Amino acid sequence: MMPGREAGWMVPLADLSLILFVLTGTALSGLSGMPEDEYLPATRPRSASGAIETGIASAVHADAPGAPPLSEWLAAYRPMEGEQLTIQGFYAPEDRPAIRERTEQWAAEAHEAGVEARVILQPAESSQVIALFAHDRNMELARSLLEAEHD
Repeated sequence: MMPGREAGWMVPLADLSLILFVLTGTALSGLSGMPEDEYLPATRPRSASGAIETGIASAVHADAPGAPPLSEWLAAYRPMEGEQLTIQGFYAPEDRPAIRERTEQWAAEAHEAGVEARVILQPAESSQVIALFAHDRNMELARSLLEAEHD
């Protein structure tokens, strides 16, 4: 083995790092002429339909025929720190009272199981009630930090 050849891999790695740096700088320079609202997320994220956004669900339970009761699902699932239980009721106009009542029942079941839930009712084309755990407990904090960073 020739002396000094052991470090030969460092030169290609440095070249690749420099290329990545140049590409990133080029991409970011294209944002300089854009208004902030075109590349920063909205303050209160909503989907195209106007529905309230939640974090990415780590567990979902739907109110469907043959599904286990919510209390069983809550007993079987161990939420991680920072996860929030959200009960979402999607209702067709004629089903609003029934869906509201069902989401309130689920919120009471969750409370009895020791889990506080956020309840969201939203109009939709069809009716459905779901419960989900997601890491969205501190979304307002995250948004405020993002906005402060760009002020």
